[in-house]
Amino acid sequence: MRRAAVALLLCLAALVTGAPAIALTGPLEAIRQRGVVNIGVKTDYGLFGQFDAAGNIVGVEPDLAIALAQRIGVRAELVPVTSANRLQRLQDGTVDILIATLSDTQARRQIATLIEPNYYASGVTVLMPLNSHVTDWSKLRGKTVCAIQGHYANRIMAERYLLNLRILNTNQDAQAELRRGTCVGWLHDEALLAGEIALGNWPGYGITLRPALQVPWAIAISAAARGSDLERLVSDTVADWHRTGFLLRLEQTHRIQPSAFLQQTSALWRRTRPDGSHVCQRLADRQWPEECRNQALIASTEASGLLRLGVLFKERTNLDISVVYDRYDRTMFLAGAARTLALVVCCIVGGFVVGIAGALLIARRIPLLSSGVRGVLTFSRMTPPLLQMYVLSFGIGAWLSSQYGVALDGLFVAALCLSLYAGAANAYALVEAAELLFARVPDFRLSLATLPRAMRLARIPIADSLVNAVKATGLASAIAVPEIVSAATAVMAERGNASVMMNILMAAYFLLVLAVIRILGALQRRYTSEWGGADGHPRRL
Repeated sequence: MRRAAVALLLCLAALVTGAPAIALTGPLEAIRQRGVVNIGVKTDYGLFGQFDAAGNIVGVEPDLAIALAQRIGVRAELVPVTSANRLQRLQDGTVDILIATLSDTQARRQIATLIEPNYYASGVTVLMPLNSHVTDWSKLRGKTVCAIQGHYANRIMAERYLLNLRILNTNQDAQAELRRGTCVGWLHDEALLAGEIALGNWPGYGITLRPALQVPWAIAISAAARGSDLERLVSDTVADWHRTGFLLRLEQTHRIQPSAFLQQTSALWRRTRPDGSHVCQRLADRQWPEECRNQALIASTEASGLLRLGVLFKERTNLDISVVYDRYDRTMFLAGAARTLALVVCCIVGGFVVGIAGALLIARRIPLLSSGVRGVLTFSRMTPPLLQMYVLSFGIGAWLSSQYGVALDGLFVAALCLSLYAGAANAYALVEAAELLFARVPDFRLSLATLPRAMRLARIPIADSLVNAVKATGLASAIAVPEIVSAATAVMAERGNASVMMNILMAAYFLLVLAVIRILGALQRRYTSEWGGADGHPRRL
């Protein structure tokens, strides 16, 4: 027992005396002492990481791993990882660093240290024949697109762009169906599809759509290494990769289609001030400036101005008003609002024009023409505008596209259908007003000269029909018009702030309809004062 006690005391003494040495040795120094850094990379992601014929791991990320090891001054040991086990390998110490197509998310920042700046990004896009000439997502609405079972973007993209997804089990199945022509394209990660193209497997195919749902990738080290010299060295290395164009050259070396994210980020990190200093250089607190960071993941203590207020409000209330503080979301939402305003103007003007022209043609009683106009207006008045949009977009529009290569613009389709819907109601309101005036004045006939009197009597139903058309502009999102409802849906899909965005959307439509009512009311008062009294007779003609 005495010997056991002595051995135990010796072990405890060794642990105690050894503890300071371990604590004083940071992760970077420990790697340098070891002479090798274990870096986890993917082996199943095309040109970003795969085995070659000799069994070596090659690709963009293995090249980055080797370059990073050289920066540290040690040898790189490449360790194969998968999407399922990569973070586990980092946590259990199997690897020191991860460069493995790891998306930068708030949840992952809780379990690992994700390095800024991000070194790459991948969105969702479609591989299609180049002769399809599809350059806008809205052109794919209603088309059959191959997708892989379980992909995170399937539901979002199907709902946002009305894609008819053909869900398949593996990438090989999707490739086979695309070659057979059973689908017009293959929906997947931009980086994976770009790698497939670069490998030369798809002659005559390409990526012509701007990637959606873009998520940046980050190099990761252990959570315990947060704030360490290792984190700073890796961060500075990635910053230098952007400034020197190393990442862009690596992309070219592997014949990968140029990434818009990489071009924009590299341009940002090369930007300089008038004095020659870089815009993206560390501040006194050793952090990068706000404009050089991933604003979607920044904390309130790391931000300032409007961004800090927005993030702080989110942290305190769990309400994410990203359209206020995030530039990307704000730009997308304002662009959607601008399209909605354009649609509102088109509907109001179109509703007036269709209503007046329709009423005058019906009143003229021209053989065939008047009855034809009445039939079109009756159909437009009695058919829901959403159904009209579907018929014109997916029915007539699909036929024109297949037979003559003419693609109907979604905004045009929505404006036309809503103008016809409101205009039909206005036309019948004017016809009914003319009939009332005819009952009072037997020689009354509806014409351009007498139109003001009819409009005076029909002012209320005309205003109501135009307001209803304004309310219905949100239906344009159903045919993939990127208006305010579509923009709000896109923000919700990427941020998960559905309750906030729905309330913002409701407030936006309330203000929009209120503004239209006020404008129509002002026009009505001015029109009434100039053209008629309470009896509908004009004061001056």
